[in-house]
Amino acid sequence: MSSSDSKSNYELRKQLKALMSQAQKNEAKLQKLQNQELQFISANSLPELIDLTLQQYRDAYELDYVSLLLIDHDHEIRHVVEFMSPGLLKLPTLIFADSHAQLENVVISQAATKEKINPIELQKTLFPNFSDKPYLGACTDACRNTLFPSMNSKEASVAILPLIRHNKLIGSLNLASSDTARFVSGTATDLIKRLSSILAVCIENAINNEKLKLLGLTDALTGIHNRRYFMQRLEEEVVRGLRQKLPVSCLFIDIDHFKSFNDVYGHSVGDQVLRYVADIIKKQMRLSDVLARYGGEEFAVLLTNTDTELAQDIAERIRFSIADAILHVESLTEDLNVTVSIGCTTMTKPNSQNITSLGETLLNTADQALYVSKESGRNCISVAKFNELAAAQAAH
Repeated sequence: MSSSDSKSNYELRKQLKALMSQAQKNEAKLQKLQNQELQFISANSLPELIDLTLQQYRDAYELDYVSLLLIDHDHEIRHVVEFMSPGLLKLPTLIFADSHAQLENVVISQAATKEKINPIELQKTLFPNFSDKPYLGACTDACRNTLFPSMNSKEASVAILPLIRHNKLIGSLNLASSDTARFVSGTATDLIKRLSSILAVCIENAINNEKLKLLGLTDALTGIHNRRYFMQRLEEEVVRGLRQKLPVSCLFIDIDHFKSFNDVYGHSVGDQVLRYVADIIKKQMRLSDVLARYGGEEFAVLLTNTDTELAQDIAERIRFSIADAILHVESLTEDLNVTVSIGCTTMTKPNSQNITSLGETLLNTADQALYVSKESGRNCISVAKFNELAAAQAAH
């Protein structure tokens, strides 16, 4: 074999080895993508899907920042998130837009800066084309402020991936890397486009499923949680309190002389009173707290990581806010003054590890405190010490 043939064979083997290496890398990328897709599809809830997107996806692909923007015209998605997992609303990486304009303006600004085109002229051609092609490139100030608000890196390359359902833009998955060459215009985007398409389907399905759950866990009259939801959360928070050694407080709130509102003014006015009180209580709540209509004119509040002193402060704010307000009913010539009685208790260091028993004790003790408030003249707060034995005896 001549030296030229040997050199040619060497080059061929070298090329073949490089091709095989690239094929193996591509197969690994595809497998990684498929695993990510399966995780998205297998998510059991909207909070789990959001966590997979914002945390695990970022770590798996070694990104500096991942955010998710959802277009939420009527705040319906925000309402679902607040109901199911209110802590998510605090995440800077979960962004809600009231209209398409917030997202469109960012992409237009990005592309205009890159192409040195007047944004107004670009707007005429970019949309709805953005729904067909992700934006890859540098990150402008407008992009950083809207889609990456807490990103530390000033220099970054970004990928803004549209989330499309039924030919409609529902949001975007936004990726950022401090490696300015990570996302460059003109590079292949087939894999990430496929991933964003699957994520869009998963998000739509998750939101619809949460809405269905919400119907069964919401009080139709007041729009707040119902007793069923409260009992579910009570068990969860008792478990968390035991595990993390955190205090859990409970308030029972009863509308004073509620029967007279129904008897004197009619049940429609009584319904307005219930909605009115529920709205005022809700305004005094923190995101981590749980408010429910427990039954009739009685409301229950679960205060997580809250000691007795703070629980009393919250109870007093609720009591004062209701007593200080005036309910105007159009069908009546007079305004209504509404007051509430409140019972309060706190689980601190329980003796038992029985979750069901502890939850019942918390409720029974708060109920006993409420009874004391009503016997003491109403429109006041009473605190009962968390007594497992006494509460168990009272329940029987």
